[in-house]
Amino acid sequence: MAVAPRTPGDYAPVAGGRAVEAVQDAAEPLRDSRVLHVSAAGAPGPAPELLGGVLPLAAGAGVAVEWRVLFADPDLRRVGAALEHGLRGGESAISAEDWEAWTAACERIGRSLNGAADLVVLHDPGTLGLAAGLDVPVAWRCHVDASRAEAEALGRATSLLEACRLTLIPHESFAPDALRDDRLRTAAPGIDPLDSRNLDLEPRLPGRVVRRLGVDLDRPFVLQVMHLDRWDDPHAAIEAFRLAKAEEPELQLVLAGLLDQGSADDWRAAKEVSDFADGQQDLLLVTSYEGLGSLEVGALQRLARAALELSLREGFDLAPCETLWKRTPVVGRADGGLRFTVRDGVDGFLADDTDALAARLVELVRDPGLAAELGRSGRDWVRERFLVTAALERELVALAPLLDSVGAA
Repeated sequence: MAVAPRTPGDYAPVAGGRAVEAVQDAAEPLRDSRVLHVSAAGAPGPAPELLGGVLPLAAGAGVAVEWRVLFADPDLRRVGAALEHGLRGGESAISAEDWEAWTAACERIGRSLNGAADLVVLHDPGTLGLAAGLDVPVAWRCHVDASRAEAEALGRATSLLEACRLTLIPHESFAPDALRDDRLRTAAPGIDPLDSRNLDLEPRLPGRVVRRLGVDLDRPFVLQVMHLDRWDDPHAAIEAFRLAKAEEPELQLVLAGLLDQGSADDWRAAKEVSDFADGQQDLLLVTSYEGLGSLEVGALQRLARAALELSLREGFDLAPCETLWKRTPVVGRADGGLRFTVRDGVDGFLADDTDALAARLVELVRDPGLAAELGRSGRDWVRERFLVTAALERELVALAPLLDSVGAA
């Protein structure tokens, strides 16, 4: 993947001068080193978006970064996806034969990368098998919440981690006991405020974009942005909307579904959501197939009265940060990764059940001033903690000791 350097100073107007200086200071120990990042093709989660923001900034700060994507045959990709599913708490169901083939192939691919870098960062479970073949320090960045991982998947991941020097997770609560050792570090991700999805737009443009999608801007709407996979929960969003609409008949719900057009599972999920929502008035399902892209998602996040963030096992998602950055409050469950992004009653609301979620939506619809106040607070919160500048600083600080240990050796 091409990485075009972006000058850290470009972020000064939005992140502040101190944030830029902190990134440059954190990059200094790695400026003479080659750092290779590897992600898995088709893997769910924030890795592509995160790397798309972090790596150009790292390159601009003087770190020699490279990004490669692991494209394996369908059988190998299936095993990597199953391992991820198991670490999230599902059933991995990987046979011994498939596991042996996958680990052998990954180790072989890892050996082919030797000589390409001084440090390798592997993203998500689908690339973890490469560590066994690498002869340089390896860090594994786990973006999923593995706190309730399936025992079999966790055992397999733990054995692969023996070849890694560092495990990076978004929050310490995402790690099961088996991963809690002296190699574990936390490094929350962040959004790129200069990405096309997050830029401040010319005032009339968001309205024109959203109207084209079929949204009535004369009435309030709430939004859920989701990857149409087994871990998102649009059904809960629809139920909360139905309850809220009974109190506020003018309310609309927009489900913005991001599809992997090569994934049959995503298409099946879209069809299931469409069938579940069939007949519900003022509910609009828009997917990548209908042209939903960064501009459209950004415009929807900007104009929504509130955004729903509901998932079964998402971990640390970047979408709430993107939404807060656009001064739109977020409403979601109190028991997931959202609690690390949204402060209840400050940037949005956290609730325990569908009735409570619906009540919060009604409150925000009836009180636009409250929605605006929460949105302003949310943007300040993201600027302080969840921009790509802070995310890169956290990551570089965690990675630097690995290179120090190589020099000492």
